[in-house]
Amino acid sequence: MKKFFTPTLIALLAVMPALAQTLVTTAIQPRNAVLEEFTGINCVNCPDGHLRANQLYNAFPGRVVLINIHSGSFANPSSGQPDFRTPWGNPIDAFAGVAAYPSGTMNRVVWAGAYNAPPYFPQNPPNNLAIRRPGWWDTAYPNQGTGAYIILNGGNSPVNIGAATTWNATTRELSVTVELYYTASETQDNKLNVAFTESGVIGYQSGGSANYTHNHILRNLLTGQWGETITTVSQGTLVTRTYSYIVPVNFNIDNCDINVFVTQSDNKNTHTGISIPAKNGTTVGISDAYAAGRLSVYPNPASDDLYISGIPANASEVKVVNVIGKTVLEFDNYENQIKADISKLPAGVYFVNVTTGSKNMVKKFIKD
Repeated sequence: MKKFFTPTLIALLAVMPALAQTLVTTAIQPRNAVLEEFTGINCVNCPDGHLRANQLYNAFPGRVVLINIHSGSFANPSSGQPDFRTPWGNPIDAFAGVAAYPSGTMNRVVWAGAYNAPPYFPQNPPNNLAIRRPGWWDTAYPNQGTGAYIILNGGNSPVNIGAATTWNATTRELSVTVELYYTASETQDNKLNVAFTESGVIGYQSGGSANYTHNHILRNLLTGQWGETITTVSQGTLVTRTYSYIVPVNFNIDNCDINVFVTQSDNKNTHTGISIPAKNGTTVGISDAYAAGRLSVYPNPASDDLYISGIPANASEVKVVNVIGKTVLEFDNYENQIKADISKLPAGVYFVNVTTGSKNMVKKFIKD
């Protein structure tokens, strides 16, 4: 029998001043596109959907999140075929109103009215969240009214997302820390969604081959079927959540990603999303452009000693923090370079923070 591992939420909610954030920027950011693609191993047209999604992903680096949901009858495996279904796939499929495969939701927006015209939004039927693949994004119409084009050029998100992961190879425990920062106030609760996906899985695909490479497969929703409700959504609010998940041994952590997105309270209208590697991945949201040519940390990854160099003479504070912003090392005496003993720190992702006046410089490093 197929087993699913339910992630455990570590009850961490922080509403704190913006200066406490480590992973997320406080600057207003444009919306990113989140494509939830409904697919199946016995769907002959689905390889074309995968192709179009990957074209979109490659055309806008860092601006597109892909989640492939194996749902519906085409996802039902025959003998010897891989089973990529999850308990969450069919409920999302029904919620989106999928009537044909492949289909997809673009930021869970109902694309209706003026946009509901070929070749942009052939729907299944009109007013459902799911749209056919020409409506996602099309190389033949890269600057016209497809879903991704409208999302990526349609203004800013009211909330920014930052995240970091820590992987324990011995226990196979994955820890995921998410930070949300609201640059504008929302009038309703939001839903935080954290999806675990896997790529590089070889298996049968109709319209493809017996050894087809499946990517972005939804494996788990760490926040449950419809996400976790966020009630603190006023401008200037910082929200922190941490989740843990025991990754099954048949999932290759090196090919897995954590995808985070935020919707409105009705699970529609995704504000934005991000994707990071599941194995020690991170988004450093705080601007470190000031530090780029000066501050450096090495070796990286490090096990025992970490050298921090390029520290400005007017630095007022130098410290090391973990992914939830807790200070784990502080330095009282420093000049241009510090030799830091990190041997007693647990393995994971850390940040060197250097404060000089009103500027904050950040460098990430990994402790082996």
